[in-house]
Amino acid sequence: MRSSSSTPEAWRKWLLLGVAAVASLAGIVIYALGALQPLENAAIDEGFTLAGRHSPPPGIVIVAVDNSTLQRINAQLPIPRSYYAHLLDILHQDNPRLIGLDLQFIGTSADPGQDQALLRSFARDGPVLVTVSDTGAGVPAIAGVSNPKGVVAASGAVDTDSDGVLRKLLYVQVRLQTFAIRAAEMADGRPIPASAVPGNLAWIDFAGPPGTYQTYSMANVLDGAVPPSAFAGKIVLVGVTAPIAKDVFTTSASADPMSGVEVWANSIETVLSDFPLQSANSILSLAIIIMLAIVPAALGLRLSSLLVGLSSLVLAAGFLVAAELAFAHGLILPVPEPIAALAIATGGVIAVDSYIERQQWKALDQFRQPFLKPGQYTFFLSYRRDQSSFVARQLRTALAARFGDQSVFMDETAIHPGQDWPQEIPEAIMGCQAMLVLIGKYWLAEPGAAPGSRRLDDPGDWVRREVEQGLGRDESVVIPILTDGATMPSSNELPPSLAPLAAKQAFVLAGVNLKKEVRELVTRIQRGRLAPRRGAVSQLPSGVPDLRQVRRRRREKAAIHRD
Repeated sequence: MRSSSSTPEAWRKWLLLGVAAVASLAGIVIYALGALQPLENAAIDEGFTLAGRHSPPPGIVIVAVDNSTLQRINAQLPIPRSYYAHLLDILHQDNPRLIGLDLQFIGTSADPGQDQALLRSFARDGPVLVTVSDTGAGVPAIAGVSNPKGVVAASGAVDTDSDGVLRKLLYVQVRLQTFAIRAAEMADGRPIPASAVPGNLAWIDFAGPPGTYQTYSMANVLDGAVPPSAFAGKIVLVGVTAPIAKDVFTTSASADPMSGVEVWANSIETVLSDFPLQSANSILSLAIIIMLAIVPAALGLRLSSLLVGLSSLVLAAGFLVAAELAFAHGLILPVPEPIAALAIATGGVIAVDSYIERQQWKALDQFRQPFLKPGQYTFFLSYRRDQSSFVARQLRTALAARFGDQSVFMDETAIHPGQDWPQEIPEAIMGCQAMLVLIGKYWLAEPGAAPGSRRLDDPGDWVRREVEQGLGRDESVVIPILTDGATMPSSNELPPSLAPLAAKQAFVLAGVNLKKEVRELVTRIQRGRLAPRRGAVSQLPSGVPDLRQVRRRRREKAAIHRD
């Protein structure tokens, strides 16, 4: 006889352990290769979308060269440099914390006076931060002059991802620090070391979509329409926002284009805040991946594959909520890789459950086919039609789905007192290997025909005759199945011929998860935990029975036909 430890059911925990290991390894490999980085980027973008617009940081304002400015001075880009000279004088008088020009003054003007006016304003109002193109060959000339007085040069380079979206800021382009890094150093009066930006890139913590920062038209500033208090003690950034300049970027904050000067405003605020948005370290990321790979496998030890699937959906939703909360607090958790590991593990649990079911059905079918004949069944359902027919049908459906339609005998014909006992019933009992006696709440007290009597007290009662014949066979297991909150009757409450039933280990069929309960029922039959009676066969056989059992069955069958 095959040991229960070698059955497919016994392999379940090892198969589920393998599922957890494979799912964990797959998630780790995907994470290490960055195969799902586009999905990771999309998750970050969604984080900004859900976060929405914050209150604009009060320490940075923007002066925009917009369409109103071009109309005000009646000029096209690039506008005469003397206008910038005049703007610098106005801003300097308002005592800003820093003036930064997201403008490149390449070459000289047709009117030399324009360049001279700008250079003199740099000297008067400096230091002024100005963007240049860092080629690595030194700081290029500004307005035709190398290293003009009052000018601090910074690189105006940005780095977009492969999908064209701007998500990170650069620390240095070639030799020069970028505009955001240099602006933060000047504003705080402290250096920003390269170690603060590992890999030369850092996430930009966008304060919101385009339009979040307080912006004033350069035309209004030139006309004196903006009070000095708007710039006092603040970082003032000047840049072109007029659409004709096409100085715009798609960012994580919004699908709507954001002007370059506002990108710098968000970048500077990120640096000044000590880079509040950080990716989770590798240890935490791997721990999350492994955890989400293990949970479905652990649930698979106790729940059906359907419940594991539903639980995984709930877990995935909960993890996405947790990832968004972490993002709101500045921590970027890996999202696609843990979800992938969770999906792989869930699929593996479903596959294992399906495999176990197929193997169990196959094993039983292989056992039954060589020696079972028509009229012989693996399971016989004994029940009272007027009490437990619904539960019996459910149990039969679950057993048939697992072991085949011909493996379960259930008499669904109407049986009335005085009717002859159908011949196929004792034949089915004689050939069955497990008789399941469904005991409902009123099974014991079902009234008989005579006043004050019980049906079980009648020797001709169908249920009584079925159970008596089942108890009289050593080759089958008789199992009381308690339903509807019923309790096991004592031997004193039963007719003497049914008294041995009270010594049987009962099985409670709650009906909450019928598939799981049936699996547990069969497993316990196979392991002998429901057949304590001395001399009874404690397991569903896994091979052909011995000759004595075959001869005994033949004698019983012959006796039935003689009757």
